[in-house]
Amino acid sequence: MKTSWLAMVLLTSLGLVAIVWPAQAPTFAQTQPSISPVSRQHLAAAPGLVEPVSEEREIGSQVIGIIHEVRVEENDEVHEGQIIAVIENDEQVARLSSARAELALRQAELERSINGARSEERKEARAALKEAEANLQLARVEYQRRVPLAKTGASTMAALDVATANLDTTAARREVMAERLALLEAGTRPEDIAAARAQVRLAEANVALADALLDKTLIRSPIAGIVLRRVRIAGEAVTNQPPTPIALIGNLHGLRVRAEVDETDVSQATVGQRVEITADAFPDQKFGGTVYRVSTRMGAKQVMTGRPADRVDTKVLQVLIDLDPGVRLPIGLRVDAYFLSGPSFAEMRPSQ
Repeated sequence: MKTSWLAMVLLTSLGLVAIVWPAQAPTFAQTQPSISPVSRQHLAAAPGLVEPVSEEREIGSQVIGIIHEVRVEENDEVHEGQIIAVIENDEQVARLSSARAELALRQAELERSINGARSEERKEARAALKEAEANLQLARVEYQRRVPLAKTGASTMAALDVATANLDTTAARREVMAERLALLEAGTRPEDIAAARAQVRLAEANVALADALLDKTLIRSPIAGIVLRRVRIAGEAVTNQPPTPIALIGNLHGLRVRAEVDETDVSQATVGQRVEITADAFPDQKFGGTVYRVSTRMGAKQVMTGRPADRVDTKVLQVLIDLDPGVRLPIGLRVDAYFLSGPSFAEMRPSQ
């Protein structure tokens, strides 16, 4: 009896286990079949620095002087040709104003030479000649009257001398008036007009020179981009030997990595090759890029990683890598570039 009861308990327990076990079994989520990624091997690794696609432009001064004002701040967007700083230029402004005034004077002289005398000037010259002729006739009559009087003693020799001098003076003045009228009626000589034109050209050259000297005091951005760093402020001195940097500007619409490939790995870098970029500042991220240019000349290392295995004396080959669109990294960030094997321009995709 006791055995039957035990058997019944055992069978009941086994039945409960059979009912409960399937409900506690794990269920697996249904997943879509995955496409295995293309296997990429790291052919070579190289340190590099992030830079704008336009490279960093160091904007300096072409003249020696004191900065009057700096018109930009860091992270400001500037367009090509925009004035970012002004060097004190009071002397250049005055020189340009003087040159322009001289040009206006020379142009007026040239126009007068080409147009010749006005009708009013000719009328004035004719009237002056007639007056001189009348005075000459009067002086001649007075002289002729004094000669016999002086011979008879009715008049002094001093009076005759005065009459003679007056005759000579009026005769000379008449000649001057006649020559002036002839010159006005004949017009300007061709050689005088040529000389006036030359004076105008010289004045124009002086204006251009003064304008160029003034323009050198206006520091302009050679490209459209972002002010990466403002190096100088108003009141500081600048020179042009070598040019004193005032600001650093770069085009951030695209980024590149300038990598330095060791001389033993130069054969592993080719144009169009895909590259994987990592940075210590972003330990859990990888960024893509494509080799844009491979230099043809070996050079000394410029990028120092600070790692114990670094060799300062090794020769490297510079490689420019265009980062994929949308990648944003700080300019000057040190990164590592890994040159990949496999397709160059696109990942393999499953066929539709």
